[in-house]
Amino acid sequence: MKIVYTSDLHGEISLYQDLLQFAASTSAEAIAIGGDLLPSFPPTRRYEDMVPNQKAFIDQFLLPFFKRLYESTPVESIFLIAGNWDVSYSYLFKEPTDYLINLNQKSFRLKNELELIGYPFVPVTPFRPKDFEKMDGPEAPWPPQKKPSYISSPDRSDRLLAIDPCVYLRGRESIGQDLQNLPEPQHADKTIYIMHSPPHATLLDVTRGGDQVGSRSIRVFIEEKQPFLTLHGHIHESPESSGHYLDRIGKTLAVNPGQFTWGRGSVSRLHALAFETDHPEETFKHTCDPPT
Repeated sequence: MKIVYTSDLHGEISLYQDLLQFAASTSAEAIAIGGDLLPSFPPTRRYEDMVPNQKAFIDQFLLPFFKRLYESTPVESIFLIAGNWDVSYSYLFKEPTDYLINLNQKSFRLKNELELIGYPFVPVTPFRPKDFEKMDGPEAPWPPQKKPSYISSPDRSDRLLAIDPCVYLRGRESIGQDLQNLPEPQHADKTIYIMHSPPHATLLDVTRGGDQVGSRSIRVFIEEKQPFLTLHGHIHESPESSGHYLDRIGKTLAVNPGQFTWGRGSVSRLHALAFETDHPEETFKHTCDPPT
């Protein structure tokens, strides 16, 4: 089965258009997007406008785009998880569709018996949206926090609620605790995890400054479970910083294709991977690989 994977499109329409073209050119049967689908900041740059702006993007562009992608390519399913900026993620599923599948802490069995399991949460960041952040573990360091930070309103209105991030995050379960409650796969060697955060201390979590900021708990989880394949994002620049978009943790192949937006007035280029699920490492095709 041919899958196209990408992450961190952040509402960039040109990247979505490139994704459609890449899916068509590779005859992809499924697409997976590993979080941060929606615009991070509204044009006003006001956090108060973040939810209405994301909902407008979903209504005016993203849902029609997914419908067009489904109808105009061989793609049968589009698998999604949230990222740490996707405060309006649940709005994507306001009306059920057969081809749009929410993998947030859920599993889905493909027709070839492979199982997909999604996990959206990331370790604590310095950014203000906190819906999809959790403590990595008791020993994991925190970057400086901004007050107030924000979570989406539980009444699903357009409001963001101001919070003290330290109080809020310490009141939630950690990523390590959370991972123990994921659906248990029938066979780890036939399971693909889609996780917004990369695992810590790999070639996939290297910032531009050389820090490694992936999840320690996710790394331990992969070491213990040894799934067939894990797909990540979040640290856009890691492939450029480390020189690699894939790594191994024991028998598990782990991937972060990266993502870039080259500043205002310049050209964005989609970072995405296509691969065959039977033998991914031998069939990886990255949009930024040199032509062969």
